[in-house]
Amino acid sequence: MRSVRIFFRWLHYAWTLILEGDGSWGAVRLAIILGLPLCIAAAGRFLEPLNLSGGLWSLFTPEGQAGLEAFALSFLRLNALRYWLAPLAAVIWGIALGALYIQDAFRLESFSQALSYLMASLFGFGYPTLIVMEGQTVNPKDEPNTLLLIGGPGYLEVRPGNVVLLERGAGPTNVYGAGRYFVRRFETTREIFDLREIYRSRDAVDATTKDGIAITLCNVEATFRVNTGRQPQRTEIDPYPFSIKAVRAATYGRAVAKDGTVTDWGDLIMSLVASRIAGWISRQRLDRLTAPAEDDPRAAIRAEFERPDFRQLLSRFGAELVRVNIGHIDTPGPVDSQRIDNWQSFWQRQDRLALAQGQGVQLAYEELGRAEGQAEMLRTIAQALDAVSPGEAPSEAERSRLVIVRINQMLETMSARERSSGSQTPPTAPLSPKR
Repeated sequence: MRSVRIFFRWLHYAWTLILEGDGSWGAVRLAIILGLPLCIAAAGRFLEPLNLSGGLWSLFTPEGQAGLEAFALSFLRLNALRYWLAPLAAVIWGIALGALYIQDAFRLESFSQALSYLMASLFGFGYPTLIVMEGQTVNPKDEPNTLLLIGGPGYLEVRPGNVVLLERGAGPTNVYGAGRYFVRRFETTREIFDLREIYRSRDAVDATTKDGIAITLCNVEATFRVNTGRQPQRTEIDPYPFSIKAVRAATYGRAVAKDGTVTDWGDLIMSLVASRIAGWISRQRLDRLTAPAEDDPRAAIRAEFERPDFRQLLSRFGAELVRVNIGHIDTPGPVDSQRIDNWQSFWQRQDRLALAQGQGVQLAYEELGRAEGQAEMLRTIAQALDAVSPGEAPSEAERSRLVIVRINQMLETMSARERSSGSQTPPTAPLSPKR
Protein backbone atom coordinates (compact mmCIF):
# COMPACT_ATOMS: atom_id res chain seq x y z
CA MET A 1 0.00 0.00 0.00
CA ARG A 2 2.82 2.35 0.79
CA SER A 3 4.39 1.81 -2.62
CA VAL A 4 1.03 2.53 -4.25
CA ARG A 5 0.70 5.81 -2.35
CA ILE A 6 4.22 6.80 -3.35
CA PHE A 7 3.46 5.97 -6.97
CA PHE A 8 0.31 8.08 -7.03
CA ARG A 9 2.10 10.91 -5.21
CA TRP A 10 4.85 11.00 -7.81
CA LEU A 11 2.22 10.78 -10.51
CA HIS A 12 0.45 13.78 -8.96
CA TYR A 13 3.71 15.74 -8.84
CA ALA A 14 4.50 14.87 -12.44
CA TRP A 15 1.02 15.83 -13.59
CA THR A 16 1.22 19.11 -11.65
CA LEU A 17 4.56 19.95 -13.22
CA ILE A 18 3.25 19.12 -16.66
CA LEU A 19 0.25 21.38 -16.19
CA GLU A 20 1.79 24.26 -14.19
CA GLY A 21 5.51 24.01 -14.87
CA ASP A 22 7.23 26.90 -16.63
CA GLY A 23 10.34 27.06 -18.77
CA SER A 24 11.27 23.69 -20.23
CA TRP A 25 7.94 22.20 -19.19
CA GLY A 26 6.36 24.33 -21.92
CA ALA A 27 8.28 22.26 -24.48
CA VAL A 28 6.90 19.09 -22.86
CA ARG A 29 3.36 20.39 -23.22
CA LEU A 30 4.08 21.38 -26.84
CA ALA A 31 5.31 17.86 -27.59
CA ILE A 32 2.20 16.37 -26.00
CA ILE A 33 -0.15 18.63 -27.93
CA LEU A 34 1.63 17.98 -31.24
CA GLY A 35 1.77 14.26 -30.51
CA LEU A 36 -1.97 13.97 -29.95
CA PRO A 37 -2.91 14.75 -33.60
CA LEU A 38 -0.24 12.33 -34.75
CA CYS A 39 -1.61 9.57 -32.57
CA ILE A 40 -5.16 10.27 -33.68
CA ALA A 41 -4.14 10.28 -37.33
CA ALA A 42 -2.21 7.05 -36.88
CA ALA A 43 -5.19 5.44 -35.18
CA GLY A 44 -7.45 6.49 -38.05
CA ARG A 45 -5.00 5.18 -40.59
CA PHE A 46 -4.75 1.86 -38.77
CA LEU A 47 -8.46 1.44 -39.17
CA GLU A 48 -7.90 0.87 -42.89
CA PRO A 49 -7.13 -2.71 -44.02
CA LEU A 50 -3.46 -3.50 -43.75
CA ASN A 51 -2.12 -6.40 -45.80
CA LEU A 52 -0.12 -8.37 -43.33
CA SER A 53 0.00 -11.96 -44.48
CA GLY A 54 1.93 -13.11 -41.45
CA GLY A 55 0.03 -11.09 -38.87
CA LEU A 56 1.58 -8.44 -36.64
CA TRP A 57 4.78 -10.44 -36.36
CA SER A 58 5.40 -9.88 -40.03
CA LEU A 59 6.10 -6.19 -39.24
CA PHE A 60 9.48 -7.26 -37.95
CA THR A 61 10.42 -8.98 -41.21
CA PRO A 62 11.99 -7.08 -44.11
CA GLU A 63 8.79 -7.37 -46.08
CA GLY A 64 6.78 -6.15 -43.12
CA GLN A 65 9.10 -3.21 -42.46
CA ALA A 66 8.81 -2.21 -46.09
CA GLY A 67 5.05 -2.26 -45.71
CA LEU A 68 5.31 -0.21 -42.52
CA GLU A 69 7.42 2.43 -44.28
CA ALA A 70 4.85 2.56 -47.04
CA PHE A 71 2.21 2.98 -44.36
CA ALA A 72 4.08 5.90 -42.80
CA LEU A 73 4.59 7.61 -46.14
CA SER A 74 0.93 7.28 -46.83
CA PHE A 75 0.30 10.06 -44.24
CA LEU A 76 1.91 12.52 -46.63
CA ARG A 77 -0.46 11.81 -49.44
CA LEU A 78 -3.42 14.03 -50.18
CA ASN A 79 -5.90 11.30 -49.43
CA ALA A 80 -4.45 11.02 -45.89
CA LEU A 81 -5.24 14.66 -44.99
CA ARG A 82 -8.57 13.56 -43.58
CA TYR A 83 -6.67 12.00 -40.69
CA TRP A 84 -4.90 15.29 -39.88
CA LEU A 85 -7.61 17.86 -40.35
CA ALA A 86 -9.80 16.86 -37.44
CA PRO A 87 -7.12 16.69 -34.71
CA LEU A 88 -5.31 19.82 -35.95
CA ALA A 89 -8.56 21.70 -36.13
CA ALA A 90 -9.36 20.59 -32.58
CA VAL A 91 -5.99 21.81 -31.31
CA ILE A 92 -6.22 25.14 -33.12
CA TRP A 93 -9.81 25.64 -32.10
CA GLY A 94 -8.99 24.80 -28.48
CA ILE A 95 -6.15 27.33 -28.39
CA ALA A 96 -8.37 29.97 -29.98
CA LEU A 97 -11.17 29.31 -27.50
CA GLY A 98 -8.68 29.53 -24.65
CA ALA A 99 -7.41 32.88 -25.92
CA LEU A 100 -10.98 34.17 -26.27
CA TYR A 101 -11.74 33.08 -22.72
CA ILE A 102 -8.64 34.86 -21.40
CA GLN A 103 -9.55 38.00 -23.32
CA ASP A 104 -13.03 37.99 -21.85
CA ALA A 105 -11.96 37.05 -18.30
CA PHE A 106 -9.24 39.70 -18.01
CA ARG A 107 -10.94 42.23 -20.31
CA LEU A 108 -8.03 42.57 -22.66
CA GLU A 109 -8.21 44.99 -25.55
CA SER A 110 -7.10 42.67 -28.34
CA PHE A 111 -7.09 38.98 -29.16
CA SER A 112 -3.35 39.07 -29.82
CA GLN A 113 -2.62 39.97 -26.19
CA ALA A 114 -4.62 37.01 -24.95
CA LEU A 115 -3.02 34.69 -27.52
CA SER A 116 0.50 35.79 -26.62
CA TYR A 117 -0.22 35.24 -22.93
CA LEU A 118 -1.63 31.78 -23.65
CA MET A 119 1.36 30.79 -25.81
CA ALA A 120 3.76 32.00 -23.11
CA SER A 121 1.87 30.09 -20.41
CA LEU A 122 1.46 26.87 -22.40
CA PHE A 123 4.63 26.58 -24.45
CA GLY A 124 7.03 29.18 -23.00
CA PHE A 125 7.10 31.27 -26.17
CA GLY A 126 7.79 35.00 -25.95
CA TYR A 127 7.94 35.63 -22.22
CA PRO A 128 7.27 39.36 -21.64
CA THR A 129 9.74 41.55 -19.73
CA LEU A 130 8.82 44.34 -17.32
CA ILE A 131 11.32 46.90 -15.99
CA VAL A 132 10.94 48.54 -12.57
CA MET A 133 12.76 51.82 -12.02
CA GLU A 134 12.21 54.99 -9.96
CA GLY A 135 9.29 53.43 -8.14
CA GLN A 136 7.25 52.60 -11.23
CA THR A 137 7.04 50.10 -14.08
CA VAL A 138 8.49 50.75 -17.52
CA ASN A 139 7.38 48.71 -20.50
CA PRO A 140 10.24 48.23 -22.99
CA LYS A 141 7.66 47.82 -25.77
CA ASP A 142 4.89 50.16 -26.76
CA GLU A 143 2.22 47.47 -26.63
CA PRO A 144 0.50 46.57 -23.34
CA ASN A 145 2.40 44.15 -21.15
CA THR A 146 0.57 41.07 -19.88
CA LEU A 147 2.70 41.10 -16.73
CA LEU A 148 0.79 44.23 -15.73
CA LEU A 149 -2.59 43.18 -17.08
CA ILE A 150 -2.69 39.56 -15.89
CA GLY A 151 0.58 38.60 -14.22
CA GLY A 152 3.19 35.94 -14.87
CA PRO A 153 4.78 34.16 -16.52
CA GLY A 154 7.47 36.57 -17.58
CA TYR A 155 10.64 38.29 -16.47
CA LEU A 156 10.86 41.15 -14.00
CA GLU A 157 13.92 43.39 -14.13
CA VAL A 158 14.27 45.48 -10.96
CA ARG A 159 16.73 48.36 -11.13
CA PRO A 160 18.76 49.42 -8.04
CA GLY A 161 16.85 51.58 -5.59
CA ASN A 162 13.55 49.72 -6.00
CA VAL A 163 11.78 46.84 -4.31
CA VAL A 164 8.79 44.87 -5.60
CA LEU A 165 6.30 42.75 -3.69
CA LEU A 166 4.65 39.95 -5.67
CA GLU A 167 1.54 38.08 -4.70
CA ARG A 168 -0.39 35.17 -6.06
CA GLY A 169 -3.99 34.71 -5.11
CA ALA A 170 -4.67 36.13 -1.64
CA GLY A 171 -1.17 36.36 -0.21
CA PRO A 172 2.37 37.55 -0.93
CA THR A 173 4.86 35.23 -2.58
CA ASN A 174 8.18 37.09 -2.96
CA VAL A 175 9.87 40.41 -2.26
CA TYR A 176 12.56 41.25 -4.80
CA GLY A 177 15.26 43.91 -4.74
CA ALA A 178 17.60 44.77 -7.58
CA GLY A 179 18.06 41.97 -10.14
CA ARG A 180 16.31 39.95 -12.86
CA TYR A 181 13.69 37.43 -11.76
CA PHE A 182 11.28 35.02 -13.34
CA VAL A 183 7.65 35.64 -12.41
CA ARG A 184 5.60 32.49 -12.07
CA ARG A 185 2.18 32.00 -13.56
CA PHE A 186 -0.47 34.35 -12.13
CA GLU A 187 2.06 36.17 -9.94
CA THR A 188 1.34 39.90 -10.02
CA THR A 189 3.24 42.99 -8.92
CA ARG A 190 1.24 44.04 -5.87
CA GLU A 191 3.33 47.05 -4.87
CA ILE A 192 6.49 48.89 -5.92
CA PHE A 193 8.49 51.06 -3.50
CA ASP A 194 11.25 53.53 -4.17
CA LEU A 195 14.05 52.87 -1.67
CA ARG A 196 15.38 56.39 -1.97
CA GLU A 197 14.37 59.11 0.49
CA ILE A 198 10.82 60.26 -0.19
CA TYR A 199 9.84 63.90 0.25
CA ARG A 200 6.35 65.11 1.08
CA SER A 201 5.04 68.55 2.05
CA ARG A 202 1.85 70.17 3.26
CA ASP A 203 1.09 73.80 2.49
CA ALA A 204 -1.10 74.08 5.58
CA VAL A 205 -1.73 71.94 8.67
CA ASP A 206 -4.72 73.13 10.69
CA ALA A 207 -4.73 72.69 14.47
CA THR A 208 -6.51 74.07 17.54
CA THR A 209 -4.70 75.17 20.68
CA LYS A 210 -5.68 74.27 24.22
CA ASP A 211 -7.43 77.62 24.67
CA GLY A 212 -9.58 77.00 21.57
CA ILE A 213 -7.77 79.17 19.00
CA ALA A 214 -7.41 77.78 15.48
CA ILE A 215 -3.93 78.20 13.97
CA THR A 216 -2.22 77.03 10.80
CA LEU A 217 1.28 75.61 10.31
CA CYS A 218 2.52 76.55 6.85
CA ASN A 219 5.03 74.64 4.68
CA VAL A 220 5.37 71.51 6.80
CA GLU A 221 7.89 69.13 5.18
CA ALA A 222 8.87 65.54 5.92
CA THR A 223 11.49 63.18 4.50
CA PHE A 224 11.23 59.42 5.10
CA ARG A 225 12.04 56.06 3.52
CA VAL A 226 11.25 52.38 3.75
CA ASN A 227 12.43 50.95 7.05
CA THR A 228 15.92 49.50 6.67
CA GLY A 229 15.57 47.06 9.56
CA ARG A 230 18.79 45.92 11.21
CA GLN A 231 21.02 47.46 8.55
CA PRO A 232 20.42 51.21 8.65
CA GLN A 233 23.69 52.13 6.95
CA ARG A 234 24.22 52.01 3.20
CA THR A 235 27.19 50.08 1.88
CA GLU A 236 28.75 49.56 -1.54
CA ILE A 237 27.44 46.00 -1.63
CA ASP A 238 23.95 47.01 -0.52
CA PRO A 239 23.43 50.70 -1.28
CA TYR A 240 19.68 50.50 -0.70
CA PRO A 241 18.96 48.26 2.31
CA PHE A 242 15.38 47.35 3.16
CA SER A 243 13.44 45.07 5.44
CA ILE A 244 11.10 42.48 3.93
CA LYS A 245 8.86 42.85 6.98
CA ALA A 246 8.73 46.61 6.41
CA VAL A 247 7.80 46.16 2.74
CA ARG A 248 4.93 43.86 3.67
CA ALA A 249 3.79 46.24 6.42
CA ALA A 250 3.87 49.18 4.00
CA THR A 251 1.82 47.18 1.49
CA TYR A 252 -0.87 45.68 3.68
CA GLY A 253 -1.00 48.24 6.51
CA ARG A 254 -2.79 50.96 4.58
CA ALA A 255 -6.46 51.80 4.73
CA VAL A 256 -8.91 51.23 1.89
CA ALA A 257 -11.35 54.01 1.05
CA LYS A 258 -15.05 53.50 0.42
CA ASP A 259 -14.53 53.67 -3.33
CA GLY A 260 -12.01 50.82 -3.16
CA THR A 261 -8.86 52.91 -3.65
CA VAL A 262 -5.86 52.35 -1.42
CA THR A 263 -4.21 55.31 0.27
CA ASP A 264 -0.83 56.27 -1.13
CA TRP A 265 1.93 55.18 1.22
CA GLY A 266 3.77 58.52 1.11
CA ASP A 267 0.58 60.46 1.79
CA LEU A 268 -0.20 58.13 4.70
CA ILE A 269 3.15 58.79 6.39
CA MET A 270 2.75 62.53 5.82
CA SER A 271 -0.69 62.35 7.44
CA LEU A 272 0.84 60.67 10.50
CA VAL A 273 3.39 63.48 10.78
CA ALA A 274 0.70 66.16 10.45
CA SER A 275 -1.56 64.50 13.01
CA ARG A 276 1.36 64.27 15.44
CA ILE A 277 1.96 68.01 15.11
CA ALA A 278 -1.75 68.80 15.52
CA GLY A 279 -1.95 66.57 18.60
CA TRP A 280 0.96 68.35 20.27
CA ILE A 281 -0.50 71.79 19.51
CA SER A 282 -3.85 70.76 21.00
CA ARG A 283 -2.09 70.37 24.38
CA GLN A 284 -0.50 73.85 24.29
CA ARG A 285 -1.77 77.39 24.72
CA LEU A 286 -1.32 80.02 22.06
CA ASP A 287 1.25 81.98 24.05
CA ARG A 288 3.37 78.84 24.28
CA LEU A 289 3.61 78.87 20.48
CA THR A 290 3.73 82.54 19.49
CA ALA A 291 5.46 84.07 22.54
CA PRO A 292 7.39 81.27 24.27
CA ALA A 293 9.03 82.11 27.56
CA GLU A 294 11.29 79.04 27.61
CA ASP A 295 12.38 76.80 24.73
CA ASP A 296 11.55 77.06 21.04
CA PRO A 297 8.21 75.37 20.25
CA ARG A 298 9.61 74.03 16.95
CA ALA A 299 12.33 72.19 18.86
CA ALA A 300 9.67 70.73 21.16
CA ILE A 301 7.66 69.54 18.15
CA ARG A 302 10.74 67.93 16.60
CA ALA A 303 11.36 66.14 19.88
CA GLU A 304 7.94 64.50 19.50
CA PHE A 305 9.16 62.68 16.39
CA GLU A 306 12.08 61.17 18.31
CA ARG A 307 9.85 59.51 20.87
CA PRO A 308 9.84 55.68 20.82
CA ASP A 309 6.06 55.46 20.50
CA PHE A 310 6.07 57.49 17.28
CA ARG A 311 8.96 55.43 15.89
CA GLN A 312 7.00 52.27 16.59
CA LEU A 313 3.93 53.77 14.93
CA LEU A 314 5.93 54.44 11.77
CA SER A 315 7.43 50.95 11.83
CA ARG A 316 3.91 49.50 11.79
CA PHE A 317 3.56 51.07 8.35
CA GLY A 318 7.09 50.15 7.25
CA ALA A 319 8.47 53.70 7.38
CA GLU A 320 11.52 55.34 8.87
CA LEU A 321 11.60 59.11 9.44
CA VAL A 322 14.68 61.00 8.29
CA ARG A 323 13.87 64.66 9.00
CA VAL A 324 10.97 67.06 9.58
CA ASN A 325 10.69 70.78 8.87
CA ILE A 326 7.93 72.48 10.88
CA GLY A 327 7.67 75.68 8.83
CA HIS A 328 6.11 78.74 10.45
CA ILE A 329 3.02 79.30 12.58
CA ASP A 330 0.27 81.51 11.21
CA THR A 331 -2.65 82.77 13.30
CA PRO A 332 -5.91 84.16 11.86
CA GLY A 333 -6.31 87.92 11.39
CA PRO A 334 -8.91 88.46 14.16
CA VAL A 335 -6.65 86.64 16.61
CA ASP A 336 -3.73 88.87 15.71
CA SER A 337 -5.79 92.05 16.13
CA GLN A 338 -7.18 90.78 19.44
CA ARG A 339 -3.69 89.99 20.69
CA ILE A 340 -2.51 93.47 19.65
CA ASP A 341 -5.44 95.02 21.54
CA ASN A 342 -4.63 92.90 24.57
CA TRP A 343 -0.98 93.91 24.48
CA GLN A 344 -1.95 97.57 23.99
CA SER A 345 -4.35 97.51 26.94
CA PHE A 346 -1.71 95.78 29.07
CA TRP A 347 0.94 98.41 28.41
CA GLN A 348 -1.57 101.22 28.77
CA ARG A 349 -2.47 99.82 32.18
CA GLN A 350 1.21 99.59 33.06
CA ASP A 351 1.68 103.20 31.92
CA ARG A 352 -1.23 104.41 34.01
CA LEU A 353 0.05 102.52 37.01
CA ALA A 354 3.52 104.01 36.60
CA LEU A 355 2.04 107.52 36.17
CA ALA A 356 -0.20 107.15 39.22
CA GLN A 357 2.73 105.86 41.25
CA GLY A 358 4.86 108.81 40.17
CA GLN A 359 2.11 111.28 40.99
CA GLY A 360 1.71 109.68 44.40
CA VAL A 361 5.41 109.91 45.06
CA GLN A 362 5.34 113.57 43.91
CA LEU A 363 2.49 114.41 46.26
CA ALA A 364 4.26 112.63 49.09
CA TYR A 365 7.46 114.58 48.45
CA GLU A 366 5.49 117.84 48.26
CA GLU A 367 3.82 117.15 51.58
CA LEU A 368 7.16 116.18 53.02
CA GLY A 369 8.75 119.35 51.71
CA ARG A 370 5.90 121.45 53.07
CA ALA A 371 6.25 119.84 56.48
CA GLU A 372 10.01 120.33 56.44
CA GLY A 373 9.47 124.00 55.45
CA GLN A 374 7.10 124.53 58.34
CA ALA A 375 9.51 122.84 60.70
CA GLU A 376 12.37 124.99 59.38
CA MET A 377 10.26 128.11 59.83
CA LEU A 378 9.47 127.19 63.39
CA ARG A 379 13.13 126.51 64.11
CA THR A 380 14.03 129.88 62.61
CA ILE A 381 11.50 131.68 64.76
CA ALA A 382 12.73 129.86 67.81
CA GLN A 383 16.34 130.76 66.99
CA ALA A 384 15.28 134.42 66.51
CA LEU A 385 13.68 134.46 69.88
CA ASP A 386 16.65 132.74 71.46
CA ALA A 387 18.90 135.44 69.98
CA VAL A 388 17.34 138.08 72.24
CA SER A 389 19.43 138.76 75.36
CA PRO A 390 17.91 137.30 78.45
CA GLY A 391 18.23 140.62 80.33
CA GLU A 392 16.42 142.60 77.70
CA ALA A 393 12.66 142.77 77.32
CA PRO A 394 11.97 143.39 73.63
CA SER A 395 8.81 145.00 72.65
CA GLU A 396 6.14 143.43 70.54
CA ALA A 397 7.30 145.27 67.45
CA GLU A 398 10.87 144.16 67.97
CA ARG A 399 9.87 140.52 68.19
CA SER A 400 7.83 140.79 65.03
CA ARG A 401 10.72 142.37 63.20
CA LEU A 402 13.09 139.62 64.23
CA VAL A 403 10.68 136.92 63.12
CA ILE A 404 10.16 138.59 59.75
CA VAL A 405 13.91 138.93 59.23
CA ARG A 406 14.46 135.25 59.96
CA ILE A 407 11.68 134.22 57.65
CA ASN A 408 13.09 136.43 54.90
CA GLN A 409 16.52 134.86 55.33
CA MET A 410 15.03 131.38 55.19
CA LEU A 411 13.14 132.14 51.98
CA GLU A 412 16.28 133.59 50.37
CA THR A 413 18.19 130.43 51.30
CA MET A 414 15.49 128.17 49.82
CA SER A 415 15.40 130.27 46.63
CA ALA A 416 19.16 129.94 46.28
CA ARG A 417 18.91 126.15 46.63
CA GLU A 418 16.25 125.96 43.93
CA ARG A 419 18.35 128.09 41.54
CA SER A 420 21.41 125.94 42.16
CA SER A 421 19.38 122.74 41.44
CA GLY A 422 18.24 124.08 38.03
CA SER A 423 14.73 125.11 38.96
CA GLN A 424 13.04 127.58 36.60
CA THR A 425 10.96 129.15 39.37
CA PRO A 426 11.72 132.88 39.53
CA PRO A 427 13.27 134.00 42.81
CA THR A 428 10.94 135.54 45.32
CA ALA A 429 11.63 139.13 46.29
CA PRO A 430 12.80 139.57 49.84
CA LEU A 431 10.18 140.74 52.21
CA SER A 432 10.80 144.03 53.90
CA PRO A 433 9.99 144.04 57.56
CA LYS A 434 7.02 146.04 58.61
CA ARG A 435 7.69 148.95 60.84
